[in-house]
Amino acid sequence: MRIPLPVSLIREMDAVILKGVGGYTTRAEFIVDAIQERVLDLTVEQEEDSGPPPASPAEPSRGYVAGTSGAHEVAISGISMTALPRPASGAGVSPGGEFAMPEGQALFGLHNRDFPSLWALSRLADLTATVPMPVQAYLTEVSEEAWKFGELLLEIERRFGGKRTALFPTNRAKKKAAEMGFQTFAVGGYRYDDRGKVVTSGPLFEWRVAALIPGGAEGPLIGVTPDGLSLLAAIAGLTIAEPHQAHESAAFLDHLALHAPADWAGFVAVLRAVGRDGASRQGVLDSLSRGWPEWTESELSTNAAGYIARAREWGLVEPKQVKAKYHLTPLGLDQLNGVHP
Repeated sequence: MRIPLPVSLIREMDAVILKGVGGYTTRAEFIVDAIQERVLDLTVEQEEDSGPPPASPAEPSRGYVAGTSGAHEVAISGISMTALPRPASGAGVSPGGEFAMPEGQALFGLHNRDFPSLWALSRLADLTATVPMPVQAYLTEVSEEAWKFGELLLEIERRFGGKRTALFPTNRAKKKAAEMGFQTFAVGGYRYDDRGKVVTSGPLFEWRVAALIPGGAEGPLIGVTPDGLSLLAAIAGLTIAEPHQAHESAAFLDHLALHAPADWAGFVAVLRAVGRDGASRQGVLDSLSRGWPEWTESELSTNAAGYIARAREWGLVEPKQVKAKYHLTPLGLDQLNGVHP
């Protein structure tokens, strides 16, 4: 792909690279990072470029105030419509066992937000409040509802700005691809291994909040686990607003540390990479590459960006870089203290 750039802009970029600012060594590194940072800018709340997050980091109206009290109130109302309800009580289904087993891997790739997965879990809890349902029927139902929810988020974006639709299907011109992306990266899936055993992947299964059990002709059944119901109860009221509130973050991260050690390891790696003094993009990449030396350069960049975005979502990393460095928030520092060294 050839993209024309103004000569003056290229010279400014070269000057930054030659000075060694930000750890860039090539134009390609600089341009890829610029694009990734712009994508993150458009998919997180608008924040100042320095300073700690506000005392109530998930105040719904932040980033949405349009200049009048009326717009302010409507913005709050719009965000409140995305709140996850408290789940109905139920026995749940047991994870793992002889029938299906999660891969036990971190969530690498395009999974760069957790709210869509928790929303999908909330819908599963509602759809299976009495009995589990065929997994394919659930994927069809939750995808249809995700389109409608995505339309709500698009309307919130149109009226009040910000980017809310990460992972939700919104591009009807590419309906199949949009649905597959949502199902793969926000929900998860399953396959049969060489021994005929079911192996699950993706957030709902890796987090042990959903599980498959044997079904009939329609295939495996899916339901929420007891730990999944407990997590939903702990984060009831969670909205699309970022960063999420401290008690919501604590509940989610505690769940990962206890039930999804592989995914939690990704957060720990980012916390340690950023550290108490902050780190440049290249510093984060170098640190993560030591933990996963098998990654290609492209995989390293994509996976690092995904975990940085999720860490920002939960209020662990500042929404903006400061002097070309990522920095941990007070909550992020607390978490780092809990896992260091």
